[in-house]
Amino acid sequence: MLKHLTRLFSRPHPVAAIARPRVAVQLPWFADTELPIVDWERLHEGDAAGLEGDAAHALWDSAAQGWLEALRDALGDHYRITGSDDFLLLSSLESRPAELFLAACQRMRARILRNLGTLAGDDGWGRHVVMVFEDPDDYYAYVGHYYPEGGQYAMSSGMFIQAGYGHFVMPLEQIDAMEPVIAHELTHCLLAHLPIPAWLNEGLAVNTEHTMFPQLAAPHAQLYFPHELAAQHAAYWNADSIQAFWSGKSFLATDDGNRLSYDLAKKITALAARDETAFRAFVSHAHLQDGGLAAEHHLGFPVAHLVEAVLGDGPWQPQPATWRDGIERGQF
Repeated sequence: MLKHLTRLFSRPHPVAAIARPRVAVQLPWFADTELPIVDWERLHEGDAAGLEGDAAHALWDSAAQGWLEALRDALGDHYRITGSDDFLLLSSLESRPAELFLAACQRMRARILRNLGTLAGDDGWGRHVVMVFEDPDDYYAYVGHYYPEGGQYAMSSGMFIQAGYGHFVMPLEQIDAMEPVIAHELTHCLLAHLPIPAWLNEGLAVNTEHTMFPQLAAPHAQLYFPHELAAQHAAYWNADSIQAFWSGKSFLATDDGNRLSYDLAKKITALAARDETAFRAFVSHAHLQDGGLAAEHHLGFPVAHLVEAVLGDGPWQPQPATWRDGIERGQF
């Protein structure tokens, strides 16, 4: 394991275990959950109410540590908590692999912050929390707390969970792809302050991931030839399915819609970003409630034209009034 991680996380910067002063905080827990889940809203309205600056950071960081300790106790004593300047990690990794993992997180955080510039938000309270689950069943048991009951959802190699204390999670079985997963989920984390649509959130995350790891976008790394993928897009997207794309629902699909949504989001986000100044203004104002429709003037053209450039002519205009089942934020 250590040899494999060392190969993945080449030339890591040293990361010392960080022991932060703890603030006494009584964590409110949700009842009847399989794994411990904090009721962050109650904490915000209780002990954290009115706190600002260093005092707020100390309380939220202490709360995060207490939360991870409860999860560690529930998952088993082979789990441990490791910290760095900007991250808290819950995993079953031994000390050295955990250090290498955190070094990769620190390195990628610095690079993503440079790439996103003013779009990134990194002024929250408490360190970034990362959970790496050794058992895939534990991973899905945990993320299942954040899905509506009774639904079917796509498998995932990682996820940013924007609920209460935002954090990202991944199964250990994804070790071969862990660095790209970190880059993807950390991008979501640094964009969490913006209420952007799922397609834009995922488009930014995938393009950031591919910028940092260009081999993932190389033709030989793709499952399908370009003409095959184009045919799949043409067969899947229509007047109804494109609304699921704009609303974010298609990113949760268990059919080809999930994969095709990521590909379409990646492509149209890259097209929109060709004019960097206009694109940054658009991202700053786009809202998930309408798929970015009200902010399209910042681009200088309708957002539907982005889809048209990939799929050709069609009924691609966002119609938020038809989204009866609500909307979804990108976080995968």
